[in-house]
Order: sequence, then C-alpha cells, then structure tokens
Amino acid sequence: MKPVKWVVLLLLIVLLIAFLIQNIDAILAPTTFEFRLFGLLHVSSKPIPLYALILGSIFGGGLMTAIYLGVGNFRLRGSLRSLQRQNSGLQEELNSLRNLPITEADVPASRPAEIVGTASAEEAEEANTG
Repeated sequence: MKPVKWVVLLLLIVLLIAFLIQNIDAILAPTTFEFRLFGLLHVSSKPIPLYALILGSIFGGGLMTAIYLGVGNFRLRGSLRSLQRQNSGLQEELNSLRNLPITEADVPASRPAEIVGTASAEEAEEANTG
C-alpha cells in the first residue's frame, strides 16, 4: 500500500508544479485587500503577492485547527486523569474486599420454590421450621 501512496503523492506534486508554472504571472501578481463599511470606513492593505495570501491562509487555518484540537485534547486528558483516579480507587476497594477472611456466619436459607410468592410470610416461616 505504501508504493501506491507514494505514486499518488508524486502525481499530485507534478500536477501542482505544472499548475504553478502555467499560472506564475497570476500567482506573483500583487493583491490588495479592501474593507468598506457604508462609506464611513475604508481600509485597504498594502499590495501583497497572491502566493503569500495562499500560504498565510493555509498557515492560519492550520493554526486554528491545532488550537481547536488542542483544547479538546486538554479536556479529554483531564477527564481521563479523573477516570483513572476513580478506577484505581475502585481497584483498591476490590482488592481489599477480596482479601477479607471468609467467616462461617449463619446464612439464612432460601425458601423452597413451591412456597415462594404463594403464601404469606408467616406461612413460609411455619413451612421452613415445621
């Protein structure tokens, strides 16, 4: 699968270089930004080449994506740390319960199956003792 990825990547690079060579005049042409607000405000930038605009947009988008994903990752790390603490506490509790000595305490016997749900509690006691 790796050779296929390399061939596709190489093909994309060749196409990009062909596009850039054919459009070199447009890419190097200066571009000016203007912002007009109902005749009250008019702001314009210095002329910059189009390639600088494209690279700046790519860099800005990558930076915003990294910040967005970083904040989400930071929240997930906090949640993970909290769940790991809870898990370790529960593991300790489980280990302490496993290490309790087994005692021979009087365990109440369960009722016979034919009495369960058909008689009152007093009749069940009489049947168990009787």
